[in-house]
Amino acid sequence: MRAARPTRQSTHARQTPRRGFALEAVLLLMLLFGIIITAGLSAVNALSRTSTVDYRSSQTTYAAEGGADDIMSQLDAAMSDGVISAEDVAGIESPTLPGFRFETVTETTGEPIAKTITSGPFAGLISLNQPMDIRVTAIDSLQNRGEVVLSVNAQSIPLFQFGVFYEEDLEILPGQPMTFAGWVHSNASMYISSNSVTFQSQITTPDSVFWNRKNASERLNGVRIHNAAGTAVQLDFDSRSHAGAAFVTRSTTRFNNRLMTGVSGVRPLKLPLPTGMDSYTLIEPRNGSDGVMVQDVKLAWKSDWYITLDVAGLSDPCANMVQDRGGRVVPTAAQCAAIFIGRPDAFFDGREDLRPDVLEIDMAQLRTWIAGDPAGRRVDIIYVHFTGTNPATPARDYPALRLVNGAELPPSWSLLEPGGLSIATSHPLYVRGDYNTVNWKPAAFYADAITFQSNSWNDGMQANYALRNAANLTTANVAIAAGHSATTCDWQRAGCATPIYGGGLENFPRFLENFSGGRVYRYTGSLVSLFESRHSTRPWGNNTTRTGGAQGAYYSAPTRQWSFDIRFRDPRMLPPGTPRVGTVIQTAFRPIY
Repeated sequence: MRAARPTRQSTHARQTPRRGFALEAVLLLMLLFGIIITAGLSAVNALSRTSTVDYRSSQTTYAAEGGADDIMSQLDAAMSDGVISAEDVAGIESPTLPGFRFETVTETTGEPIAKTITSGPFAGLISLNQPMDIRVTAIDSLQNRGEVVLSVNAQSIPLFQFGVFYEEDLEILPGQPMTFAGWVHSNASMYISSNSVTFQSQITTPDSVFWNRKNASERLNGVRIHNAAGTAVQLDFDSRSHAGAAFVTRSTTRFNNRLMTGVSGVRPLKLPLPTGMDSYTLIEPRNGSDGVMVQDVKLAWKSDWYITLDVAGLSDPCANMVQDRGGRVVPTAAQCAAIFIGRPDAFFDGREDLRPDVLEIDMAQLRTWIAGDPAGRRVDIIYVHFTGTNPATPARDYPALRLVNGAELPPSWSLLEPGGLSIATSHPLYVRGDYNTVNWKPAAFYADAITFQSNSWNDGMQANYALRNAANLTTANVAIAAGHSATTCDWQRAGCATPIYGGGLENFPRFLENFSGGRVYRYTGSLVSLFESRHSTRPWGNNTTRTGGAQGAYYSAPTRQWSFDIRFRDPRMLPPGTPRVGTVIQTAFRPIY
């Protein structure tokens, strides 16, 4: 008998529970997948939102950084007059950028302090330092905010802190041996070549240094620069042979980085002039239309003795000059006649090939007059303005100022003050004999050009320079801010054909005598040139046929014992009217989160 076969019903009854469990499992898995997918989507959305927030936060932070840079550039422009004032800070404008608005706070942090610069390309100089903080907040359309704080130092450096300061190209190419003590700076390029020149301090330019002449191919091996240990090391490279970082490396190796250019981080130093103003403005006469900013710059407006003289009345200057002393006493007619002497066609200037029409100031007579009442007769700056020039009239064609008997300057008006005297004119200035060598005072000349005449100078000397033997030693202790004679172009640049040599730094103070045979001109001060001469325009080395038939050179170079006057490092010892240059240095940067 065969066993009974199971029915379909009993078989179906055993499988039903298994099929129910599978369905539940599938539903459970689907639910779990749904949760995971939802969670994933939420995470993606959250990540997207976070990324968007981070992106916008970064955007606003970058915008704030850009705004801080904009304000720093405004501060840099404000330094064009050499200082940062409260008005400059108040005048700072908020940056603008599409999609953002800015909140800015620019504030000084403490009073300006005169101290030695300890870092950067101008470390070692003394400046008036104004620390400042720039806080900039950038806000986008969704109110995302980014904030940064930029700390800067506005450095105002007196120009006479430099041994040499040039606004334009500086050429140093002496034939006679020359050792110069003092910082040398140019806002343009430098050209240095000589058989015997030594620099005892730093050399800086935001442009380039060329070990060559500007007007011709001449590279001499006698240029030396002191390293940090005071050892004179030969210059054997320049901005052409070592570009970029190679220049910095070579300078560091040779001179402990005391020769620096733009690749070393040197920035231009702003002149004490409103934006767009010609630097010659510094020595121009007063003008009734001069605004406040111009008046702050001109020596003519800073002067406390402003003299106007029509050259037609030069023979009797005291009868024809107008004196503005701001209400202070002026000399009597007799005292004036002793101090001021007119000398039409006074002597022969071989470089300009003419005879200057000179207003002479006898510094000894001026000193005597002021000594009679130092407090009431004191003067810090004398400015002389010539009018009535007539190129067709020899006695009125070339007005100039000359100082004589200047070995000792007028006394101070107070035992607590060093005193000092600056002389300014927009015309040429001549100085005869020693100057400021007895009882030294802070002193400066501001003029179109400066010409030194030795202690042996005689107005009756012949046109032939060989008969004009200079004294064995003449000395001047005075800062100079004047025009120079520039070489027309760089012979290595395209389009420069037969350039005319300007004479270089060694002929910035001009000479007219025979200094051969070791005759010395000893100069201590600061040599500053901000422009090219406008009146004294004949080139260095002028060898045209001269008055009286003489032809050829008009001078032979002195032995130059020149140095920076270290007394100018003391702000109290700077000459009256000393201009300042400024720069803004970033000292710290931090984002605010």
